[in-house]
Amino acid sequence: MKVVKVQENLYKKAEKISRSQGVEISELVSQALRQGLEVLSEKNVLELYRARKITLQKAAEMLSIDIWEMIEKAKKADIHIDYTMEELAEDVA
Repeated sequence: MKVVKVQENLYKKAEKISRSQGVEISELVSQALRQGLEVLSEKNVLELYRARKITLQKAAEMLSIDIWEMIEKAKKADIHIDYTMEELAEDVA
């Protein structure tokens, strides 16, 4: 187990929420960190795709989702989808 220091005000917020939910503070903080990291990861992958540094298929793989779900995420992020016939052929191979 690793120890991480957090600002006092964040700890107090986490403590208050953990009491109201009836869970251990360490469990709450772990859950919040997991969720936050997932959001950051998704934003990072979407930005990589927006910059065309990765393909749509690669973005889907990085997020462990299928191509259709990735298309929906890109649409919600207002990212134009460039999906060529070559990419399609590569993805189905």
